Amino acid sequence: MSLQTLIEHSRRYGSDASFVLLGGGNTSCKEQGVMYVKASGHALGTIGKSGFVRMDLAKMEGIWRKQYSQDDDTREDEVLKDMMACRLEGETARPSVEALLHALLPFDYVVHLHPAMVNGVTCAKEGKSAVERLFPEALWIELVKPGFILANIVRERMAVHTKRTGAVCSLIFLQNHGIFVGGATLEEIASQYESVMGRIESALVRKPDFTPVASDQAKVEAVKHVLGRYTSERILFAMNKEYERCLKDEASFVDVSSSFTPDHIVYAGFKPLWVGENEDVAKAFEAFETQNGGRAKIVCVQNLGVFSLGEKPMPLFLDSVAISVYAQSFGGPLFMDEPMIDFIRNWEVEKYRSKVSST
Repeated sequence: MSLQTLIEHSRRYGSDASFVLLGGGNTSCKEQGVMYVKASGHALGTIGKSGFVRMDLAKMEGIWRKQYSQDDDTREDEVLKDMMACRLEGETARPSVEALLHALLPFDYVVHLHPAMVNGVTCAKEGKSAVERLFPEALWIELVKPGFILANIVRERMAVHTKRTGAVCSLIFLQNHGIFVGGATLEEIASQYESVMGRIESALVRKPDFTPVASDQAKVEAVKHVLGRYTSERILFAMNKEYERCLKDEASFVDVSSSFTPDHIVYAGFKPLWVGENEDVAKAFEAFETQNGGRAKIVCVQNLGVFSLGEKPMPLFLDSVAISVYAQSFGGPLFMDEPMIDFIRNWEVEKYRSKVSST
């Protein structure tokens, strides 16, 4: 096992937008009872040795012998406290919330990513049946609360799978989240990812077309000026063929109007703001904040284009549109449900990740 090799592979995946964006995804490796797992808030594309936390695997196994509160906030606080106690002496960083899941997978290496093409399946109405058809060897995990609950369900499902098949599952698809791949080597994991992407691509009926489309620059600058009143961050603008399709009318906008995964909430807000062609942008922006208790990070103006308040929301909205297009091959897009969106919006873990990622 080589931490340096893990760092190199993590950076390669993290630098490829087709696999993961910004601070999303996480990786780990295990050796002699110690797991190195990505620290919360670090981006895989630039990660170094300090971006990994050393965890005592024996202590982490002890977490499964404990009883935790049924209350979401209380339970996650209790688990976090125990997780922090599993760090080796001298460690100060906070382990990824998915460290428990990494620990229970019996592989030397685990790579968890959020490829848009994969999420075109995991965020689709027929995602489960598509995975069963394309990946009969894989596990499908329905939409469940992340953290301890998710890890526990994966633990239970893996035990059933192993008892039924006699094999340990190395491929796990998580609804509205992404994919976990485990292996004895990082080369083995890379081969699995290549196979996954190839099998999904062969089933697609359409791929997204992000060819740029010209917009009325005077109108673009006018909207930027209005939005500039609400932020000190740079305002980005984009218009392409897929955005053009989405922004024809409110009916066309529906398929990109909410959150597919937790990352979309963290970096781009729980939903974009739709502004009609003749609607007052300022009034719409302020009404959104009043109604939702927070400002929009993505503003979509009918037949004009997409505006991003800051640099991070735009790539996540592009990702949402790509997922929506891919999902058309698997029954159509499926957002997280409202209770899960509310949970993620108010979850201390994601607020922490958002805060760390913004520094």
